[in-house]
Amino acid sequence: MNPIQFKNLDLNLFRVLLALLDNGSVSRAAEELALTPSAVSHALGRLRTALGDPLFERRGGGLAPTAYAIDVGRRVRGSMDTLRDALNRDEFDPATAEREFVIACGSYPVVVLLPRVIEHLARIAPGVRLRLRRIEDQSPDDVEHGRLDMTFGIPVNATGRLEFRRLLSDRMVWIARRGHPDIHAPLTLAMLADARHILIEKFNRVASPEYPELRRFFDEGRELGDASRAVGLGHNRRKIAGASTIVTDTMHAIAMAAQSDHVTLTLRKLAEGFLTDQIQILDPPHATPPIDIGVIFHPDRERDPGFRWFLSVLADITAS
Repeated sequence: MNPIQFKNLDLNLFRVLLALLDNGSVSRAAEELALTPSAVSHALGRLRTALGDPLFERRGGGLAPTAYAIDVGRRVRGSMDTLRDALNRDEFDPATAEREFVIACGSYPVVVLLPRVIEHLARIAPGVRLRLRRIEDQSPDDVEHGRLDMTFGIPVNATGRLEFRRLLSDRMVWIARRGHPDIHAPLTLAMLADARHILIEKFNRVASPEYPELRRFFDEGRELGDASRAVGLGHNRRKIAGASTIVTDTMHAIAMAAQSDHVTLTLRKLAEGFLTDQIQILDPPHATPPIDIGVIFHPDRERDPGFRWFLSVLADITAS
């Protein structure tokens, strides 16, 4: 782009580019920007002409960005953050602020933390809203490049320059339905060896590298073999490896365990916030280390008073 083109380019067009990159849809980008879809389409046309690139292509019912659009978005997002930081005053007034925080999270913060957060925001910061996205494999990269403000996770997820801020700790517990014919307190390894299990796949991906003591509980064959040998049962029990169900969502696992004779290993605070009238929460008959849970963000974001304020809100709520 030559200097004359840049001089005449409306910087608001880059807000449209970022919204399209985040949403992959003209209609959703328009909703986020409080514009009409035709206005977003017109802005995209102007950007295509100015930058000499199609930027987005129709694919699978949505908009797929070109490599150039992704690269421009990454660079522009950082520049926009720098500009916003430069214009922000040292003080952040939550009562009058208009702000959105884009956060990747799973079931745990949705059940344990975020209901209290949104109630707090409604009372003291009515113009601040949260946009929640699913945690994906690329979420740390999205935080690194500004497509997400933060993601919930554990320390091992804070890769590269990203920073982990601990909010709370939790421990693993076993879940079974109330009235289960074979599972009750005090839970024993013999009961676990004879039970069908629901395994949560993502625990294996995100927790076992940080907590190697838990690996045998993510590998069903090894877990049940260890349990059988520990209580002298051998391998002729009704429950054998391979008869389990594997899921990716912790709430799915608890819901299924609450309505079947399967058991699942999950986090205590999540279990206490979900279907407590239908489930037993059982202390493990084995050691489980505490698991630190917090938010992951780029340290440069702490230059933003609004971001610092939101971090303090999360810390205060988890401490209360």
